[in-house]
Order: sequence, then structure tokens, then C-alpha cells
Amino acid sequence: MALFEKVLEAKVMSTKLLIRANVSKSILLRAYTLAKDFEERYSAYKENSFLNKINSLAGLNWVDCKSEDIELFQRCLEASRQSEGGFDISIGALSHGAYHFGFSNQEIATKELLNKQKVLVDFNLIHLSPSAIFLTKKGMRLDLGGIGKGYVAKKIILFLKQNGATKALVDVGGEIVSFGKSYNIAIKDPFSEANIGYIKTSREPISISTSGDYERFISSKENNHILNKSNGISANIYSSMTVIQNGFDIDMLDAFATAMFNKNLDYVKSFSKRLNFATISIDKESNISLCNNRDLKLNSLELTYL
Repeated sequence: MALFEKVLEAKVMSTKLLIRANVSKSILLRAYTLAKDFEERYSAYKENSFLNKINSLAGLNWVDCKSEDIELFQRCLEASRQSEGGFDISIGALSHGAYHFGFSNQEIATKELLNKQKVLVDFNLIHLSPSAIFLTKKGMRLDLGGIGKGYVAKKIILFLKQNGATKALVDVGGEIVSFGKSYNIAIKDPFSEANIGYIKTSREPISISTSGDYERFISSKENNHILNKSNGISANIYSSMTVIQNGFDIDMLDAFATAMFNKNLDYVKSFSKRLNFATISIDKESNISLCNNRDLKLNSLELTYL
């Protein structure tokens, strides 16, 4: 017998989690546990997390990994290679080592500190074996903030599908993936609490990722957490970047939204065409640019100020 759609809402990974699916309550709770387990193991804000163990041994020792750790880090390195380093999980040397984003002592980093820390940001300095990881320079830090929410959203949606869901939507802090039903996905206005419009999905699997300068910053949005690793500051080109693609690869879109945030619009157009996704970018002057993908299976795409 088909189940009615049920809803679970919670806070996890310092953000909102929403799950809608036609599965039992017990399956929903197991899906929620996937997010909690990820947070416990990979959060930079939990002192005893596995991620912090890796960071503490940077430049000193290899760290043994479980198979799921290797799978995650391989995915991160793949995103880094495809974006030519625009996304880089070793950004922690800047985001946490210089600015301390998310910690009680967060502050705007000095130019001297940024110059010292930025040389530690290079995914090519991460060595990965089939069973262990090694950060080759002391002071390197992994930060999964640019891919973690998307990775969790993907794990949950696939878990729901494998456990009988025929329609589902998962939203982990703006990383949204759905299938089996048409949903209206709002696109937030980065300059207000309103929305600029919405995407009406089809029943096909679809992933929608959004990064914005309003999510985490120090003093003002100009000091936001989406950093250009070449100089340690944000380029302040966009206020919002949304990436859309058919399928379940919301983890990669999460990383690509981060990667494009400090790139000019010509790069965004070229990159999105090469990797076959659509983008909706909103710059600092509220200009909206749409790079479309003709293969994208949507019922409608409306972007008009409401």
C-alpha cells in the first residue's frame, strides 16, 4: 500500500534539515541519523571529530580511514580537480585557521596572516591511499563546509529511494534534491527575506544548490566565508549563486556553487556549459544572470521579483 508523504524538520550541521518522502516514520528517523552521524564525524566544530583528528596530524602522520571516509575524500578531490581548485577542501587553513568562521573567536584576518595561511591551501598536497589520508604540510586543515551539506543530502535521498520512497525532497541548508513529484523550489532574494521567484521541477531527479554571501560573514557581507584561496578574501562579485542539474549529484553542485562564487560571469558560463548544468547568479547590484541548460528537465523556470 502506498504511503502518504511525511515530513521531518530538524536542525543539524548548524542549518535546517527538511525531509519529505512517502516512507514510514522509522525510515525518516534513520535518514535523519545519517545527517547526525556525518556531523559527529566530520564537523570542524566538534573537538573530538574524525576531521579534527586528521587536521591535528597534518604534516606528521597518515590517518587510517574507513571505506566511507575514503569515498567522501575521493569525491572532494574529484570536485577540486573538476573545478581546477576553485573548490578546495584544504581551505580550512584560511576559513578556520585565519578567520575562525563559526567559532567564538572569529575575526577578520590580517593580510600577513592570510599570506601565511594561503600557502597551505592546495588539494594537491592531500595524499589519499585506499585506507588512509595524509595532509603533507603542518598547519593544513580540511573544511567540508563547501560540500558537506550536499553530500548529506545525496546520502539521504538515495537512502530514501533504496527504502521504498517513490517521491521525496531533501533540503539541507539550501542543498535541495528531489524526485518523483513536481515541487516548487523558491530562489531566495539575497538582499531581503523574500524570494525572487521559483523553479517548478518535473518528476525527474533534480539537484539545486545555492551559495550566498548572507549565510556566514564577519561584520559585513564583504567579509563572507566563501573565500578566494589565492588571496584569502572574497571577490565580492555575487550575492547568490544557484546551480541546477538533473540527477542526484547535489554534492558536486554544492562544491561547484562554491567554486564559481569568486569567478567572473564568463567563467561561470564556460564552466556550466562544460559540466552541463544551469546557473542563476545574482551579483552585488541585484543583476540576475541565467546560464541555461537545454537538457534540464523542468516544468518552468520563473525569475521575476515578487
